[in-house]
Amino acid sequence: MVMKMKKIMSLLLVCFLVILSGCQKKVTYEYMTKRFIGPFDTITTYITYAKSEEDFQKQCDLIEEKLEYYNNLFDKYNLYEGLNNIKTINDQAGKEAVEVDEELINLLELCIQRNKEISSKVNIAFGSVIEIWHKYRENAESQNGVGEVPSLKELQEASKYTNLESIKIDKEKKTVYIDNDKVSIDVGATAKGYAIELIKQDLIAMGVDNFLLSGGGNVASYGERRIKKEGEFYLDDCQNKFCVGIESPQDGNYASSSGENEAVLIVQGESIVTSGDYQRFYEDINGIRYHHLVNPDTLYPAVYFRSVSVVTQDSGLADFLSSALFLMTYEEGLKLVEQLDGVEAIWLLEDGKIRMSEGLKDNDNIYVIDKERLGNK
Repeated sequence: MVMKMKKIMSLLLVCFLVILSGCQKKVTYEYMTKRFIGPFDTITTYITYAKSEEDFQKQCDLIEEKLEYYNNLFDKYNLYEGLNNIKTINDQAGKEAVEVDEELINLLELCIQRNKEISSKVNIAFGSVIEIWHKYRENAESQNGVGEVPSLKELQEASKYTNLESIKIDKEKKTVYIDNDKVSIDVGATAKGYAIELIKQDLIAMGVDNFLLSGGGNVASYGERRIKKEGEFYLDDCQNKFCVGIESPQDGNYASSSGENEAVLIVQGESIVTSGDYQRFYEDINGIRYHHLVNPDTLYPAVYFRSVSVVTQDSGLADFLSSALFLMTYEEGLKLVEQLDGVEAIWLLEDGKIRMSEGLKDNDNIYVIDKERLGNK
């Protein structure tokens, strides 16, 4: 009799738990998005599926705060009250060490490490040369985008002061010192991707499990769509997964492109960073384009490609690599990519052809819109 009662009680308990679970309110998610204008001189777009407006606002507050902070910290042109940044360090070159926040120390150390271990094409001590091109581009922008070009002699003189060894970092004291007043730091080729990666990790730590964060050619993803997207897509999986387009220059040999993108990729946790010549540039009186990505070997903007896009998990690494690959030949770049685990790349060549690293060929997660653009190799 006792055993029978126990069985009845157990059965009642199971039924009670089933009824309770059936009464629990189902969590619903809504598609939400916001744009942040200003930091890093670009528009940053955030897409997620949030439980409530309150949760979404908390996420946006974090993104806005962090974007502003990293923009100010990595700025080489402006000073900010109560914050020592790249400009502070450059202003004190040859004078004294500057105490800075740990995030800046970490970025500088990482850039130096990657310069030595991955590619010397990206050099944060190249500021003296970058500054010359920046001034000429600014002058051109004030004259309808047409301007003069610096002489080789001027550039060669500046290039004498680009030695990474001039940057002295004391991690224990959290100080940075430049031992030559003509050397200056420029982290423009890496800072944005590094900042986007840090914000991505902050969002994950906050408990956000699905989002896309995109800022000026730097896209970081996490998770997937929670709500199926309606419509027709190049890739069927774009209905329930995040997809990112490889932007078309839409001029030169890409003038015939029918849409904004040359290819579409599915991303689930990966980052995609693109370096290209079609946004930040000016022209001389002969119509020759001079963009912001300067080859350290020639001291002039690189002329190998229209753009290079890197696909890998870490947005900071992707930013470094997209800059490096843009400054080397396709053969050199492909060799480098093949040596790195979890890294793929897409090149838009000057002649209108598209090439991809081996891991992207015959891959269901990428769609090239105009198949005739695919290179033979």
